[in-house]
Amino acid sequence: MTPHALRLMYRDAIERFDDVQALRSIRLSSNGSHLFELLAFELLLKFVHNTTTPESGLARGHRYHEIFAVLPQELQDDLLRVAGERIGPSDLRNHVPVLADWSHNFVALRYPYEKYRNDTTEAYVKRGDDWQAAGSQLETADFRFHPEELFGMLHALRAEAARRFAELPPG
Repeated sequence: MTPHALRLMYRDAIERFDDVQALRSIRLSSNGSHLFELLAFELLLKFVHNTTTPESGLARGHRYHEIFAVLPQELQDDLLRVAGERIGPSDLRNHVPVLADWSHNFVALRYPYEKYRNDTTEAYVKRGDDWQAAGSQLETADFRFHPEELFGMLHALRAEAARRFAELPPG
C-alpha cells in the first residue's frame, strides 16, 4: 500500500469521527453513530496493521480479532494498556470476544431487521421483554456494543495511528 493510500485511509478514519459527532448531535443513541465508530475503528486498526506488518499482506474484511492478532505482541499489549488506562477495568482484559462482537455488529447492524425477519411484532416485543425479565444479561443480548471498550480502543488506536501517520514517507 502506498503512502498516499495510507494517508487516505487515515484521513477517512478521522472523518468518521466527525460523522459520529454529527449523528450524535441529531440522535444521541443510534446504530448509525455506532457503525461510524466501528468504521473509524476498522480503518485505524487496518492503518496500524498495514504500517506495522506490511509483510503479512493487506488487512481485509471485518474480523477485527484476526487483524489484531497479527500485530506484534508488544503493540497489542501497548494498545490494550493505553485503552485500559483511558477507561479503567473493562472487558478488554479478554479482548478477543469484544473484538468479535464489534465484527458481528459491523455486519449485522447495517441491516438489523434481517435478524428479526421472521418475527411478528408480538414476537419481537416478547423477545425484548423476555430478555429484560431475565435480567438483561450482556451474554444473551443479540448485539453487544461494549461502548467504554470501544472508546478506549479508539483512543489508543488514534494515538498509535497519529504517530505512524507522522512517520509516513512522502509519496
